[in-house]
Amino acid sequence: MSDLSLPVSALQRSQTQLPVSAYFDPDLFQREQASIFKRGPRYVGHALAVPEIGDHYALPQEGEGRALVRSAQGIELISNVCRHRQAVMLRGRGNTKANIVCPLHRWTYSHQGELIGAPHFEQDPCLNLNRYPLREWNGLLFEDNGHDVAAELKNLGPGAQLDFSGYVLDKVQVHECNYNWKTFIEVYLEDYHVGPFHPGLGGFVSCDDLAWEFGKHHSVQTVGVQKELARPGSPVYQRWHDELMKYREGRPPEAGAIWLTYYPHIMVEWYPHVLVVSTLHPVSPQKTVNLVEFYYPEEIAAFERDFVEAHQAAYMETCIEDDEIAERMDAGRKALMMRGDNEMGPYQSPMEDGMQHFHEWYRAHPLLASPAPSRGHCQQPGEAGSAAVTGSGTTAATAGTEAT
Repeated sequence: MSDLSLPVSALQRSQTQLPVSAYFDPDLFQREQASIFKRGPRYVGHALAVPEIGDHYALPQEGEGRALVRSAQGIELISNVCRHRQAVMLRGRGNTKANIVCPLHRWTYSHQGELIGAPHFEQDPCLNLNRYPLREWNGLLFEDNGHDVAAELKNLGPGAQLDFSGYVLDKVQVHECNYNWKTFIEVYLEDYHVGPFHPGLGGFVSCDDLAWEFGKHHSVQTVGVQKELARPGSPVYQRWHDELMKYREGRPPEAGAIWLTYYPHIMVEWYPHVLVVSTLHPVSPQKTVNLVEFYYPEEIAAFERDFVEAHQAAYMETCIEDDEIAERMDAGRKALMMRGDNEMGPYQSPMEDGMQHFHEWYRAHPLLASPAPSRGHCQQPGEAGSAAVTGSGTTAATAGTEAT
């Protein structure tokens, strides 16, 4: 069990935290896209999205511009834009049966993207759909950009718990977040707020049993389960507790949750009889799309709908609470930036160790102009980065801004 009541001397002070401008800077945002998102692991979906031949899954994170399609040869990632008049062809999840047919003019493609029919054209236009190679890890599919996902995650501790065998994809939820993607990851990677801010989640998991695993490109949080699940913290979680304990015939689960974060933006989560894949897709410095995929054992998805609905409601309750945390953080950072300040507090160890690890990973990429100054000590009136009252009674803000 972790000792979470540590003296002040154990509170970590670090140069790795980011300047407040890093959450709003459009130029930095573009550098992030080019350097860490396009070159990093490019998750597109899970093999369970297309379990049968002819199944398709038009990628919502790309405006359905590409799709996963299962052919007789395997899973293909192909352009979902017709080569004739650039129309999106497939929508959502479904089955294309024999071929992919554009509804506008009936141009017809094979499951591998080969044009096999163009009505009223005397000669074959020879315009096939673009195809993109894939890599796979635990059924998760990644566009192959040279990034070796399997090698980076080969020593992952909870690999057995993150096994999707026997599971099915139940639902994909698109959740819009009005804050920076890094703020999402920071909130996700610290357990300090669980007790104060998540009555439901805090009544389900026990952060007293928090354990961390760190790799070069990932971190894992494992948390315990509250004793007997006897004190649900919200009506929504009361239902989740009841359904879980009913399914387990009164036996408490062995753990509360396992949260893998594969940097920069992929989260794979284990809960009792549940797997979730959550991915972030930054739209702008202050707009992020969170794509949440819910997976359950086949028998639960088919016959235990109350269990499924109770879990998803509890998950989204916590997600919305996290939104409030992140929005408050970015609102405060914006206020600091607007008045020319750059403040940051210490890391609480061990509960914020994951946040520090993410900052160190981020800092390893040459994105910021220079290191952020530490604000880990107690500031005095008039010190850089604080607001001091002058003799005339007015407030003078001393500059602590860092350019990026």
